[in-house]
Amino acid sequence: MIMINYIEKQLTRVGFSFIFCNVCGSIRKIKIRTNNLREDATCKKCNSISRKRHLSKVILELINRKNNTSYSSLREISKDSGLRIYNVESNGALHHYLKHIDHYICSEYFGPYETHGKEQNGILNVDLMNIPFDDNTFDLIVSTEVFEHIPNPYKAFSEVHRILKKGGSHVFTVPYYEDKENDEVRAFLDGNNEIVHLMKPEYHGDPIRSDEGILVYTIFAKEMQKKLELIGFKVTLNTERNIINGILGDNNIVFITTKL
Repeated sequence: MIMINYIEKQLTRVGFSFIFCNVCGSIRKIKIRTNNLREDATCKKCNSISRKRHLSKVILELINRKNNTSYSSLREISKDSGLRIYNVESNGALHHYLKHIDHYICSEYFGPYETHGKEQNGILNVDLMNIPFDDNTFDLIVSTEVFEHIPNPYKAFSEVHRILKKGGSHVFTVPYYEDKENDEVRAFLDGNNEIVHLMKPEYHGDPIRSDEGILVYTIFAKEMQKKLELIGFKVTLNTERNIINGILGDNNIVFITTKL
């Protein structure tokens, strides 16, 4: 741990490194511009950041285990992998290198005024609190920095559980307090569907509507793990830091919830 902390500090000082990117499958230079390594260390080819490569590492491990394969990057995954994969993001490096796979589906939430479940340019409009898929449909669901923006995230997690096959996994990241017991609920919807703010509103960037921000409803803590177990998941935390793949930062956590 001391050694990797030292290496990361030196990389931040120098501002770059070379890695094997497990998203695009190339040896590339990464640029490091800030001290927030989880959201930095951008691959020069596919623009994946540390957080996305961490997700990719976990996704590859799950797929290799299920299919007895040895893929080292998302780019290598066979078109006919036999897996049903649902990604709740329609842009970025993960989507770009997963979309060639048969039975791959992606979605965004375009808002309540768009038809729920309607496809627009190959992208489904999906409210994750009411997912329009049958029970036991998917082997793998992927999301990154999404569930904090959902008014009732545990309803959405329950929907994810419903549509996963038994033994299927949801691989995801969310903002997470490692040292706190209870989730930080920053806002909620009242009975009139109006937003009630409990704290100063916090917004994150919107990859679909770049001129707008997305409200943060919840920042998660240890409470999340307990609630996910009650829903029916086995919960695993992956905290890997890996210089070779450019998975950097001491706050980089990927959650794997497997349907029991």
